[in-house]
Amino acid sequence: MSELNAEEKSVLTVTTGDHTNPARISYAKIFKPEKNDLSGKEEYSCMVLIPKSDTKTVSALKQAIKTAIKGRFGDKQPNGIRIPLRDGDKTGDGGVPSGAEAGQAPYGDHYFINCKNTRQPAIVDQKRRDILDPNQIVSGDYVRVSVNAFGYDNKSKGVSFGLNAVQLVRKGDPLGSSFNAQNAFEDLPEQEAVTEPADDMFS
Repeated sequence: MSELNAEEKSVLTVTTGDHTNPARISYAKIFKPEKNDLSGKEEYSCMVLIPKSDTKTVSALKQAIKTAIKGRFGDKQPNGIRIPLRDGDKTGDGGVPSGAEAGQAPYGDHYFINCKNTRQPAIVDQKRRDILDPNQIVSGDYVRVSVNAFGYDNKSKGVSFGLNAVQLVRKGDPLGSSFNAQNAFEDLPEQEAVTEPADDMFS
């Protein structure tokens, strides 16, 4: 394992985008943790979709991954290492999840990462005020996210992203939500109860 200098360590933490070109959050489990079936730990997690047009963030994430690999494995990258930055326009390893269509919304023209933490991330609004209501940030909203890269070497070798903080930039169309019946129907007028005649089953 290599010893990183202060400058290299600073590269490991990345904040995505800005208010003009924010990322998008999906599979948002940032207010209540869920059990990770592999580790058995309760974890907060989300997927972050980064526009390919945000070349500054993409470059920073790639550099953070390289630095994490060096810090964990030294200057020689092991074979078969798992890289967390995936391409929404590709299939297979390093591409969209199984069952998703490459190049289609919401993955098309985006890279994406999965990030997690056993501790709840800081969650704030545009003015950096704490958000406590889970309905204020849901999958599909546009956000900035602070993550840190770290290497691991257990049953497999690779790099993961830890989830530090989430800032809401603006609301977006929900992803993966159920149909909203409140928006589909209007209130019906109350009606008087109608008494149905009993079946004359013994006549």
